[in-house]
Amino acid sequence: MGIKAQLKLILQADNIVIAESDDPKIWQAAFQAIQGADVETVLGISAGRKDRGIDWIPEEERSAILSLAGDLDVDPQDLLSACHPRMIAPYIFLNKHYWEAFKHQTAQRGRTSVSNAVLALTLLLLWGEKIHLERVALRDGVAVLRTIVARDDHASRAVDNCPWLQRASGRIVLNPEKISRAIAIARAFCTQTAPEWTEEEGAISAAPEVLDS
Repeated sequence: MGIKAQLKLILQADNIVIAESDDPKIWQAAFQAIQGADVETVLGISAGRKDRGIDWIPEEERSAILSLAGDLDVDPQDLLSACHPRMIAPYIFLNKHYWEAFKHQTAQRGRTSVSNAVLALTLLLLWGEKIHLERVALRDGVAVLRTIVARDDHASRAVDNCPWLQRASGRIVLNPEKISRAIAIARAFCTQTAPEWTEEEGAISAAPEVLDS
């Protein structure tokens, strides 16, 4: 008669046992992972699921967040942390820590600077496309800035001089020919990094007189 060994998984910190289990599924998964298998595959987690961590958000809103995160090529959780996009006004709720990080990554004046109003409106318009906002005006960007008690005394001029924003019938809309710049700004804000644009793009992204904010 053969002897059947009983396997047990023991988790230790130094010589202290933290947890243990003789569940075959648990120790088999651990063994496969140690041997180099993909942990998510072993545990039966779909690698395509990028909505983990935002499951608590209503489905319609969550779908819009996932769509925008895909456009920006950022993790949905980073998008949520950076500007908490919602389907209720003012729609974008800025994170002051991300705001500070972005400002440190961009110049206060000159060709690579981004005014407060332009940043707020860029995020709002990109999100607005996902939730079908019918109209975005300058006051809506100002409302977004108020979520972190920020302001822009030259908001109107900033919009007029921004190549990826334009006015249309009393509204502010994204310039479809410059959408990549809007995406670059939003991605940089969500990842707390400097915007990725060429020197030529930066040179015309904002006029010096607009940059007081």
